[in-house]
Amino acid sequence: MRHLLISFILLSLTACDRSSLTEFTVRGETMGSTYSIIYLDSAGRDLGTALDSMLVEFNAVFSTYDTSSVISAFNASDTGIALIGEQLEWFRRLFAVSDEVHAIHNGAFNPAIGPLVQYWGFYNKQESLEAEPPQDEIDSLLAISRYELVHLDQQFLVKDDPAVRLDVNAIAPGFAADLLGEFLEANGIQRYMVEIGGEIRARGLNSRNTGWTVGIRKPEELSAQLVSTITLNDLSLATSGNYNKYVVVDGRKMGHTIDPHTGRPAVNELLSATLITRNCMHADALATVCMVGGFEQAKELILRQESLEGYLIYSDEAGKMATWISPGMEELIREVQ
Repeated sequence: MRHLLISFILLSLTACDRSSLTEFTVRGETMGSTYSIIYLDSAGRDLGTALDSMLVEFNAVFSTYDTSSVISAFNASDTGIALIGEQLEWFRRLFAVSDEVHAIHNGAFNPAIGPLVQYWGFYNKQESLEAEPPQDEIDSLLAISRYELVHLDQQFLVKDDPAVRLDVNAIAPGFAADLLGEFLEANGIQRYMVEIGGEIRARGLNSRNTGWTVGIRKPEELSAQLVSTITLNDLSLATSGNYNKYVVVDGRKMGHTIDPHTGRPAVNELLSATLITRNCMHADALATVCMVGGFEQAKELILRQESLEGYLIYSDEAGKMATWISPGMEELIREVQ
């Protein structure tokens, strides 16, 4: 949902002190998008294979596009599945954040909307619908898209209705970024930036001894134009936007963010929401909440949480692109002329 909004600005690949730190860059593809990891290591260890293997394992658990994944097995089951080892711990962590965000924000974040995502054609890349779907069909899907129908019972992931389908694509990239960052830290690496599908976790300083700099793109389909740059140090960033992934309904473009309350794509003035907080999984989920609620609710959400900063791009009353930047974000941001 936010995969093309963040653009790395790689300031330099020359380490400021090669005698003590070696810089490594690892790139690849995962979760239908790309990833890029930069880290500085005093021991000179190439951890690329280990990092890539972690992403392969993560994808094998949470990918809704891989029919052999754990989450696909759950979705295809009648009552649920047993989880083993790492799978159980990962689901526990993902549900802990999902439960919190779902409860605090009145269900605006809901990983159980798989039936609705499938219905609107976002799995099969359906590009258009001739007419608005009838309300009775939407209502029937809403009935099986309730988050309370899914729960963990010891080592079992359980569903209370066979038609329940999980879709964690609004939180999985951020979670993966956190996991890779934690892996690097467990190996004694304190200076790194992990980016997965545009979601970023950054710690320490880069090779120039400054914060990690990333760019925010103009929220237009396939646009490469930057509107701002942000410097991150011991922070995570996630962006949600509807301009690159959408369906056309009766000639009207509708973004892929489903409003769990209506069962339909969220339609409001908010074009994109970029959020900064300590952990990427939280930022990822909250960016989706912003897109569901619209500009005013997103602004209120950001101002209400002390540890959260935001950069919102929206369409004003005249239909022109406008921006709103939270006070704490202003210290990190530089507008691109």
